[in-house]
Amino acid sequence: MIEIRRDEDDELLGYVVPAGDEWQPVTVFHAALADPTTRDDAEDIVRAEGLASLSDPWWVEDSGEWREARLQEAAGRRIRIRWADPLIDQPAHGHWVDTTVNRVRRG
Repeated sequence: MIEIRRDEDDELLGYVVPAGDEWQPVTVFHAALADPTTRDDAEDIVRAEGLASLSDPWWVEDSGEWREARLQEAAGRRIRIRWADPLIDQPAHGHWVDTTVNRVRRG
């Protein structure tokens, strides 16, 4: 796994991870940004979309059901989310999801 950082301020943008003969571009919380590709293309994807993707809708598998969510915070392999459905009972500050346990995909 290779960290991709912004040159100007060393901000972590995401990672590229070996995937067979190709490289998987992933977010700071290790969710896929795109399909595996060449290392150079994967790095370009992380640089272009890594941080920007944090404001995108994401889907989180919760008890076998996929639900749309909004990210509030990302920390390692955990994300703090709020469900997009306003009718779901949830705390105002959201809740933490372990991305090693719950699958997460880009909306």
